[in-house]
Amino acid sequence: MRAARGPDEGPTGDATSPAQPPIRPAIPGTRQHWDARATSVPEIEAALAKLWGLAAREAELAGTAPAPPSGTFADPRVAARLDQGGEVRIRARTSVVTLVVVATRPETLERALDAVGELAARHPSRAIILAPGDPDGPARLDARISLECSVRPLSLSETCAERILVQAGGETAQHLAAIATPLLIHDLPVVLWWADDPPLGSRQLRELTEACDELLIDSGAFRDDGRERLAALAVLVAGGALAVRDIGWMRLTLWRELLGGLFDHPLLTPELASLRSVRLDVLRPGTTIRLSKAACFAGWLAAALHFDVAQPLGPKRSSESLVGTWTDGRREVRVEFRPVPAPADAGALAVGSLQRVELELGRGRRLIRARVTRQADHLLATADWDGAEVARRAGRLEPFDEAPYVAEALERFGHDRIFEESVAQAARLVAG
Repeated sequence: MRAARGPDEGPTGDATSPAQPPIRPAIPGTRQHWDARATSVPEIEAALAKLWGLAAREAELAGTAPAPPSGTFADPRVAARLDQGGEVRIRARTSVVTLVVVATRPETLERALDAVGELAARHPSRAIILAPGDPDGPARLDARISLECSVRPLSLSETCAERILVQAGGETAQHLAAIATPLLIHDLPVVLWWADDPPLGSRQLRELTEACDELLIDSGAFRDDGRERLAALAVLVAGGALAVRDIGWMRLTLWRELLGGLFDHPLLTPELASLRSVRLDVLRPGTTIRLSKAACFAGWLAAALHFDVAQPLGPKRSSESLVGTWTDGRREVRVEFRPVPAPADAGALAVGSLQRVELELGRGRRLIRARVTRQADHLLATADWDGAEVARRAGRLEPFDEAPYVAEALERFGHDRIFEESVAQAARLVAG
């Protein structure tokens, strides 16, 4: 088992019998890292202790190792190893959360590693990345452990973050919770990010969530049309034991803000009570309409306007659209999901992305249309009163990058009640 610094960091250290590192001052903007390998969970724990020992010893020799500040979170198992004999002072641990990532495909693993690396400086954490392989192959565990400490340029404060990449196969890959649970930091919140289509309701996911405080998923990755996953997601959030965040939902924020902002206009605010119909255009380059994003948006609208599902989505005669109805006990509102081909400027838009949302409102002969339309990376929201435009808003969508959404999950703990109500309505709308 080896512990080494990067190619620009000088001599290599050995995690078994560490060489004395050179004394070097803490220089703003510099980074130091140490690496190790392991083939079992106990070896991973031992490697972490050795890496922290190397880091602490180097800091002490350099005269840059202050005593841990009050409130510093430290893993008691590592602390116990480092404090033996009182010879090594603990380099301050700056983790405030443990992030557990599951990536079941090579391309997903690459994206997850990029996101974790991008977040390391701003959100130092212990990141445990689980990459299960062939469950029918031989049992194996190959872990790569790294510890990186960097000095922030302005504050001169030091942050240290750990990354544990575990590639498992065979029987070992079928028990991910048994790998992750012993590596969690005591008393720190735990966020589980399932970076692929999450197997909601499965034993594997259930065992992992039992040790976690929050689950991060992406409903845009739901398989097939998304109905089954939405139903399972509604059951999960209804249980109330686990906070759930959804990247697909977070990416709809600008859509919701622009549509809601139209009705800040004093002429339009009272007209919400005269809603007649809702139509959502959903990108469908193939043969399947992926409903999850559009359903969550429609669920939000239904919850905000206090509607319930009267008739779930079903095929529209002589059309590829799906049509359902809402009711508030006094009237019914028609809801239509219409599949549309990808526009020429669609770029890398995902299947199931919203292209347009249109509300039709008005009493008697009065006709009001409120819509949000996507054009490339811009959204345009307009409202017409009998054909005359009365409100306009616009916004720009940020390029898709998972890191900001993971960062939000690490910063905002607790339940998102609006999301949970929206998912419940979405699941009822697409039922059947």
